[in-house]
Amino acid sequence: MENTLKDVTPGDISMALPHRIVMDIIEGLEILNQIIPGVNADSTLVYAPEIKFYARKIEVDGSFQSSLKGLYVAGDGAGLSRGIVSAAATGILAGRGILSDLNGDRIEPA
Repeated sequence: MENTLKDVTPGDISMALPHRIVMDIIEGLEILNQIIPGVNADSTLVYAPEIKFYARKIEVDGSFQSSLKGLYVAGDGAGLSRGIVSAAATGILAGRGILSDLNGDRIEPA
């Protein structure tokens, strides 16, 4: 079996997608196989893109404010965390920065 797209990385999609989604894909292929026999063959390759938003980092200060004043980014969107705990922690720090801005007591980074 050879893939037709040469610029992709083969892998197990069950490592990137939730179990329910993987089972829905399998069920869909089984149903589609009744209409188009052979589509669910052992040699069938499924292309499932994995999008990684954390791969791109946005420059932020200690309160997760971006270079655009008043725009805060936290969690996976900042490109600094890859999980719920660290995403929550960056959200707390961004929230504190926003409160400091609203209260007028923000100390600008050097």
